[in-house]
Amino acid sequence: MNRAHRIASAIALVALAASVTAGMALAHHGGIEGLFNARGTLDPVTLHDRDSKLKIKVKEPVDVAIVGAQIHAHGQTGWHTHPADSIVSVQPGAPTLTMVTQERGRCVEQAFEGGEAFVHPAGPHNFINDSELPLNFGVAYVVPVGAQLLTAAPQPVGCR
Repeated sequence: MNRAHRIASAIALVALAASVTAGMALAHHGGIEGLFNARGTLDPVTLHDRDSKLKIKVKEPVDVAIVGAQIHAHGQTGWHTHPADSIVSVQPGAPTLTMVTQERGRCVEQAFEGGEAFVHPAGPHNFINDSELPLNFGVAYVVPVGAQLLTAAPQPVGCR
């Protein structure tokens, strides 16, 4: 296994661990609870895994942050933004995660089942758990060094 494949595999394992880690509450904010948070600076590197056809080239140092969180039953994250798009993985067996965004002046809702992963937009959005059960998910961020990961945003009119 070459260096790039080992790094890509390590990132995937950390993201998976973040999405399934429970009971390590670091913060609690209303309907969401932080479960896991790891952040470090990655120097310029090229990751290329021919098997998965993955190629990532980082030309300047960036921060890589892996965050695990839980949305309580009938909870939500609240509207917020991030400095860049990221990747979310919903814990297998978890309830449906509903992501609400605003596109061209209208609210758009997308549902993601346990075991699904998706690109999480940098722009304003809200994650909602409409179920009676807690919902665990993990997020992998690649952001400028020192960037704030989350900034509160106003709720668009007509969106939940």
